[in-house]
Parts: sequence; structure tokens; C-alpha cells
Amino acid sequence: MLFPDEPKKNIPTNEDNQFINPGPEDTIYGPGIESQTTRLMAAILRSEGYRAEAIDADAETLALGLKHTGGGECIPYPNVLGAMLNVMEREGVVPEHTIFFLASACGPCRFGQYSKHAMTVFAKRGWQGVRMFSPCMENSYAGLGTETRKRFWHAVVIADTLRKLEHRVRPYEENKGETDAVLARTRQTMERIFAQKDISPAKQALAKCVDALSKIPRTTATKPLIGVVGEIYIRNNPFLNGELCTRIEELGGEVWLTPTGEFVLYSTQLESLLLQEQQLGIKGIFKKIGQWLETHAFFERVERMYAKIADPLLHDRQEHPISEVIERGCTHLPWQFEGEAILTLGRAELFAKKDNVDAIVNVSPMFCMPGTLTSGIFRSMEDELGIPIVCNFYDGSGDPNASLIPVMHYLREKTR
Repeated sequence: MLFPDEPKKNIPTNEDNQFINPGPEDTIYGPGIESQTTRLMAAILRSEGYRAEAIDADAETLALGLKHTGGGECIPYPNVLGAMLNVMEREGVVPEHTIFFLASACGPCRFGQYSKHAMTVFAKRGWQGVRMFSPCMENSYAGLGTETRKRFWHAVVIADTLRKLEHRVRPYEENKGETDAVLARTRQTMERIFAQKDISPAKQALAKCVDALSKIPRTTATKPLIGVVGEIYIRNNPFLNGELCTRIEELGGEVWLTPTGEFVLYSTQLESLLLQEQQLGIKGIFKKIGQWLETHAFFERVERMYAKIADPLLHDRQEHPISEVIERGCTHLPWQFEGEAILTLGRAELFAKKDNVDAIVNVSPMFCMPGTLTSGIFRSMEDELGIPIVCNFYDGSGDPNASLIPVMHYLREKTR
């Protein structure tokens, strides 16, 4: 079952089915994809009695991570590794009381190797007692109890909703900074709410945020709408993507960022696709399908609940069913090619054909295999879709977003 009930302090890793058993002196550190989601997840773990902290990365921690990598890894890994090394080296934590929460995935992306290589680096540094909690996409990120994982999904959806509200309102605000101020207060409130067992006040907090944002004076200007797709870490990490969303807004556009929750939904959908290739027998198949439908229904119910609250501002920014994203992506790659490539291609096509975006930006880390594939396929898709598609690769240096300047100039002139 996708939401198995498990003992509280009995968390399996995906490495060798061993268990980590957090004690009262242990701390779980989360070097996350996106700051708000990670902070809410850390708050959830604290509500379960664990000591948990979200850790951020910056130029200094990236440089630290690069010292311990070979140079050919995609940039999210040294960024994450540097954040973890910073905790170990500069905060002076005790290895035996340190647990890192770092999710994993199957190939062809090398993301699945992050936790393994990190443990090798820790061992070389003499930190033999460090533990890694590394749930995997292939088991829908199992490893925590039912209610905890359900609250994790609430956290993902709320963080995605707040980002979407940010990008919907901020480009049009008359008084710069008002949107950020409202959202900063809301995010602090959400973190306090998720540190408690009862997260039902999150609905009221989101409604209050939507009401406050609705009252912000806005212009009626027409701005080009830019759909952002690509590798999940880069597109959601402003430090590594050179503040991409802010840059698009400064160049006169509005951003529609693919949500983080897309990959979680894809992971659950993948379970149903894999059923078609397994010899479970008729009873086993129906059991698995029933379990998948139960979990999928929960995901959709939570999405609809928060979408309804945000509808006054986001009625025209709704996401498409994950099955449709995969179906569109499968016109370019087989679904068995697991990972982000299918999502990137499928969502881009929906952006162009159904959401009427004016351009698409595909972001990837340097040396990213799915990014290299999608960038090649997008060359032919650009003519088919009839809109500009910008493919940027990021390695933590330079200004890849400079490629947007001529495109945004053309789009601004076109929308006048």
C-alpha cells in the first residue's frame, strides 16, 4: 500500500532495508529542493517528536561541495553535498546524532547516486556514524507513517500554491514589495501550523493570504506568459537558476512555474503503469489497482481543496491531470524511460496548446541526461508549437538567463 502504517521511530532507508532510529539527541537535516517545502516538512517531523531542521545552500556551500566532487556531476549534487558538509564541518554536529533526509530516484538520472556518494564522502572524512534517510521514487517515497506522509503532501501543495500566487500577483503590483510581504507572513504562519499535529488551520491561513493578495493594487498591463519546465531542483532553486522567475518578471513577463508536486503525482502514476508489466495474477492486479486508486484519490482531493481556496486568483492557472502530462510526453519518449524528460516534454506541450503561454523556458543542470534529451527534442517541437523555447543549462556560474533578454524583448513588442 502506498501509505503503509509504520512504527514511529522505525524509518527504513532505500539503501539496504536497514533502519534508522532517531533518538532524542538526533537531528534530521533536510537539504531541500525548494526552501518553503523543506521548511514545512521539517516542521512536520518536529510535530512527530523528531528534531528536524531545513538547511539552505548558497555560493559558499556550493564551493564546499565542489571541492568534494569530480566536476562532471550535475550541479544540484555539489550544492546539496556542500550544504550537508557545512552542517558537519562548521556547525560541529556529532556524526552519531546526525541524519540527512535526501530523497532518491531511479535512472537514468544520477539523482539516485547522490546519497551513496555522500556517504562515501562522509566515511572518508571519518564521520562513520552519519545516517541517511533516502526514500525512493520507485516505492512512492515510503518510509514514514501514513499521517506523516499525508501531511507531507499538504505541505507540497501549499508551497506550490503560494509560489503560484506569488507569480500571479507580483508582476502586476503597483507598489513593489507588497506581494512578497504578504507571502512572507503567510509562510511563517504555515510553518507554525505544520509544527502541530492538526494542520486544518492551514486552510484559513491560505484563504487569508488570498484575500490579502486580492487587495493589492495591480496594473492592468498585458504581459507575456512564460511556462517554465525542466529539472525539478534547478527550476525550484532560485540560487542555482540565477533567480530565473524574478529575472523573467524584471524583463516584463509573468511566470507559470511547473509545480513540485508534479513529480510526486508522477511517482504514484508510475506504480499503475508498472502493473502492466508485472505478473501479479488477477487478484494481485486488482489489489494493487485498488491501493493506487485510493492513494491517487487522496492526492486529488487535497489538490482540489487548496485550489478552491486560491481560485479567486488562480482560476486560470490550474494544472492538468498527471495522466495527461504523461500521455503528451509519451508522444516523444516511451514511458519506460522513467524520470523528468517525459514530464518536461508533456507539460511544455500542454503549456503551448492549452494554456496559451507565449514562450517556454526549459531549465537543466549542466551534464543532465534528461535535459540534454529534451533540449534536442525541443528543437523540432519549437516549430510544431509555434512559440519560442529557450533551453538553459546551469552550473552555478555565469549568467545563462541572459539568453532570455532578446526573447523577452520580442515578446513585449508582440504583446503591445
